[in-house]
Amino acid sequence: MVRTKWQDIYQQLRERILRGELKPGQAFPTNFELMKEFNAHAATVQNAVNALIREGLVFSEENTTKKRTVRSIPYRSHRRGDFIREHHDISNEMIIQLKIIEHEEELPQSIRTQIQPPVLFSHTQQLRDEMIVTIARSYITNILPLDKLQSRLEKSHAMLYRTMKTLGFRSLICDETLVSDLPSPNETDELQIPKNTTIPIVRIQRKVFDHREQLLQICWMINRADCYEFQYRFRL
Repeated sequence: MVRTKWQDIYQQLRERILRGELKPGQAFPTNFELMKEFNAHAATVQNAVNALIREGLVFSEENTTKKRTVRSIPYRSHRRGDFIREHHDISNEMIIQLKIIEHEEELPQSIRTQIQPPVLFSHTQQLRDEMIVTIARSYITNILPLDKLQSRLEKSHAMLYRTMKTLGFRSLICDETLVSDLPSPNETDELQIPKNTTIPIVRIQRKVFDHREQLLQICWMINRADCYEFQYRFRL
């Protein structure tokens, strides 16, 4: 299939970004510079640039006269249990809210038949290299000593599943449901995804059980899909 002029420009610029010729964080060439380099009309160049912006390779304000920058492409990692344990020094988990819920009406309708108050609610941001990669909202059942768990999770660099283990509760089984989608406006804001891009997200519902298959946790996560590689293994 023959590529149009703007597609050819887009492909060349895309390869320069992926090869590192255009460095992450550096100023992206202006339309005028690109018009001269490729001997192309303004509309042709803008079509190519818009495609790069939609892909998330170039960041731009809504007003195209603003300065544009080359995106820093995150590396992909496998998802495991505790976020900090996986990413070590480049990771940080910030607590937005951590509280014990005493009343059923404060719980999401969808989990009221599975979990009864009191419940420990944890709302966190997970950051890697200072970029938000996951928003997690977790509900932990009262099988655990919630006061002790809350106190320990308030400490810096606390890890949920390791902390559960110190309290005598080993997380053994993890059941997850995943849905890939484009983010809603609220999810775009929460993850601080640049506007006008088409960076996808993965919504995950996780249920964690102990060795007796008692439910310990229900968690909803919103993940930037460009930051993770999702790997599965199952019998056929």
